[in-house]
Amino acid sequence: MRILKQSLTLLGLGTLLAAGSLAAQSGGGTGTFKWYVGGHGGITSFRSTVTGREFVPAAGGHLLVTAKRTGLLISVDQGFGPTQQAMTMYTIIDSVGNTKEQGVVSWTFQGVRRYSAMLLAYPIRNQNIQPFVGVGGGIMHSTRVSEGPFLGGSVENALSSGGFAAAMAGLEFRVGPFSAFGQYQVTTKQGRQVKSTVLRKDLSGKALETRIDSGEWTLGAFHTLTGGLRFSLGNAKERATGGGY
Repeated sequence: MRILKQSLTLLGLGTLLAAGSLAAQSGGGTGTFKWYVGGHGGITSFRSTVTGREFVPAAGGHLLVTAKRTGLLISVDQGFGPTQQAMTMYTIIDSVGNTKEQGVVSWTFQGVRRYSAMLLAYPIRNQNIQPFVGVGGGIMHSTRVSEGPFLGGSVENALSSGGFAAAMAGLEFRVGPFSAFGQYQVTTKQGRQVKSTVLRKDLSGKALETRIDSGEWTLGAFHTLTGGLRFSLGNAKERATGGGY
């Protein structure tokens, strides 16, 4: 793991230095009042309830709309990797709330998908390099969950999805017609989720047995380090032109 961290650090520094050199030749960062679309890749880190700290590769796409010193970033990220383990609890209760059965269940997932919207600020406008910071939020869920006690993994899907708040910081460089960037994002932890499933009903529809699954599929915050490229789709604000009627 130490070798992986050192390799990622060296790779990140090398990318920043190379982009900085190209930026010095080309000049400028992300322009104002423009639409941008692009892709990015990197690594996402989270803490499993079973195996501890995990690092998985991540990739995604994004849309950026910029104003003078602000921007709106909408992105989709997918974390890939080997099968990850999770453990949650279940309790089966009767119609009056008495516990009939309880225990711990293990299940797995093979990815993490995140949809987020971030409001960015550009505190410094510089020809060679542009720092940015941002805050926002979104929705996250696991992918390819194992089959649980019910068809389709409905319990596992419910326990491994939820909203989050996020913060971001990064640097942008102009690389020819593209804008290169590196960024770090941290999201709040997913927290405890609860899913109730009625197992038996009487003829009137009253629940006779209910299963309650609960727990945290990951612990703590998600940390993501990515780099990528984006290119302009054109102006996001109508500009005055000569001529006309």
